[in-house]
Amino acid sequence: MNRIAIDVSAGFTQGQHPAFFVRCAPKAEEPRAHVIYLPPFTEEMNRCRAIAAEQARRFARQGMSCTLLDFHGTGESPGETTDATLPIWYENISEIYTDLMARTQAPVHLWGCRLGALIAASYLAERSIVCDALLLWQPVVAGKPYATQVYRQRLAALMERGGASETTATIREQLAGGESVEIGGYTLGGQLMLALDELDMCNISRTPAKRIYWLEHSADGSEAINPRSAKAVEHLSALGAIIQRVTFAGPPIWQLHERATCDSLLEQTSAQPL
Repeated sequence: MNRIAIDVSAGFTQGQHPAFFVRCAPKAEEPRAHVIYLPPFTEEMNRCRAIAAEQARRFARQGMSCTLLDFHGTGESPGETTDATLPIWYENISEIYTDLMARTQAPVHLWGCRLGALIAASYLAERSIVCDALLLWQPVVAGKPYATQVYRQRLAALMERGGASETTATIREQLAGGESVEIGGYTLGGQLMLALDELDMCNISRTPAKRIYWLEHSADGSEAINPRSAKAVEHLSALGAIIQRVTFAGPPIWQLHERATCDSLLEQTSAQPL
């Protein structure tokens, strides 16, 4: 392993809705590229934090700087989860992206994990930015089925406690009515959650990146990805993106309560020509 020394800095963006970030970069040399990490949501963010930090260090050893972002209202950033909205999160990305673009000639890549992958692709498409490279870890392809899975966690908890009967439809009605809902220790607001319902990679109308590296977990060691992902890959390819599909083995770390790593994911990521 290359033992390039690494500088690590941390701070907050300076906008109306600040977000926390940590930046890892190789010491004593100009980075050849910059990578901005957009994390998963709620508990998946915590489960993936250690492996994301390890990958950031690997990027730095490969001569790239990497900025790990905590969206406003999440992680170490100020605000509550109920304060979060999709426009605020896009603003968080823009502050870091535009700052890097203004002070360097090196390309800026986005890297999204789980929901962060969907947000990365949607942000680039909405802002008419064609990123040089987009790295996706186990991407969420569409926001509505993802949010439905989140709501089912609440339904399961209510059932265990013998609580009031709810459905995913009634949860969405509560959110649309201005109420917040508690799920797995997180209080979620309607502005963010209903906006996530509208995100879908198959509805993106322009390519978000020249090159997309799509890394998806394979439980059986095969190279096949799930049908929903395959449909999104086909759609993005038709828009002009060059897509490299890569499967990885090992534990599905975003699902595990205990801390785990996934060497296959790290190795496959470091092998991609970013």
